[in-house]
Amino acid sequence: MDANVDGPMPSWASNRFGEDVVGLRLAIQMALLDTESAMLDSHAAGRSKHKFAAGAARMTNQYERIAEHVLDLGIPGTELVKPGTFYELVLVHNTILCPYRVDSVEGFEPGDKWPKKLSLVMRELFALTDAPTPRWVADPLVDVDLPELLLRSSLADLAQRDPRPGLVLIPYEMNMSGLQRAWWGQANLLDEAGHLLWVTEKSLLTTGAESRVYAVPNQRAGDNFASGDLPDVALSTRSEAARATGTPPQSETEYDAFVNAAEDNEH
Repeated sequence: MDANVDGPMPSWASNRFGEDVVGLRLAIQMALLDTESAMLDSHAAGRSKHKFAAGAARMTNQYERIAEHVLDLGIPGTELVKPGTFYELVLVHNTILCPYRVDSVEGFEPGDKWPKKLSLVMRELFALTDAPTPRWVADPLVDVDLPELLLRSSLADLAQRDPRPGLVLIPYEMNMSGLQRAWWGQANLLDEAGHLLWVTEKSLLTTGAESRVYAVPNQRAGDNFASGDLPDVALSTRSEAARATGTPPQSETEYDAFVNAAEDNEH
């Protein structure tokens, strides 16, 4: 369980989800941890040096596990939205929850641009949902008029609802080391290149593996972290040049290339 479960709740989330906000935050956190487990289990079961099985497991489970955990809350009006692609999104409190993976950049929050090619599905989701009001007053950063999209039939009915659904983004960092960090918040799409204007704070959901606490069952007196034999751990070496330039290990590079290519092909 993540240490941030009992942390301060962002005001935008409380206003949108009401008394269900605590349960929803925990459901999303647990869903991301389940996604991590599915990804790593798939890689282990695949018995391959390549990361294809892990990438596919993460891409599908990010949606399925959030839907599963949110539906289990039993909140009235919760339903599944079928965008017409390989996944379904969950709608709760008239709000679509949309997870997506971002690259890990230590010390930084998610950027102001969609992390990969903006798919047609995502353009339609931004177009059909109710754009939130910015939390600051400032001159427009970009003066654009996005071309009107013809929504697919599976999404067109949502656009006709009154009030129109909202969209909450759930960017998260995950690689073969596991879940690193995750946030949630709301943003407007500024242009077809995928530039975003965050109109709520990007609120931290989890800080990943470093903050998790696991119970140790049946621990006997005298047992401690230094007892027992040390395991044999296979280590891979990296060149001094790679270390100096911060080049990621080959396993991470291969994983990132695969999942980015697969997600860029979404229509």
